Amino acid sequence: MNFEKLNKRITIEKYSSTTTANGFDIEKWIEYKTVWASVNNLYGKEFWSAKAIQAENTVEFTVRYNKKLEVLNSKDSKDYRINFNNRHFNIEFTDNKKYENKYLKIKAIEIY
Repeated sequence: MNFEKLNKRITIEKYSSTTTANGFDIEKWIEYKTVWASVNNLYGKEFWSAKAIQAENTVEFTVRYNKKLEVLNSKDSKDYRINFNNRHFNIEFTDNKKYENKYLKIKAIEIY
């Protein structure tokens, strides 16, 4: 991986739900961490696998490993999404490449 390929800015957002004094729930997405990323559409075998499950726009984001992003590998990862160019993506899968803690690959599906 070449650092110059990490040339797109993405923001990891976290789902937040709070209750007001009146008892109303306020649900919103808040900024969790903004990072530099490489952004690629799937191709080849990965593309056809995504098509088989009707994942219309599956994108692979590669970012530098960061301890704060380990939460994306947990069962709570559904509480996070990616904001890229005002488009939102649900995180489906993360891969800490070879467990080297250098790069994290994130497969995500665009939300329409």
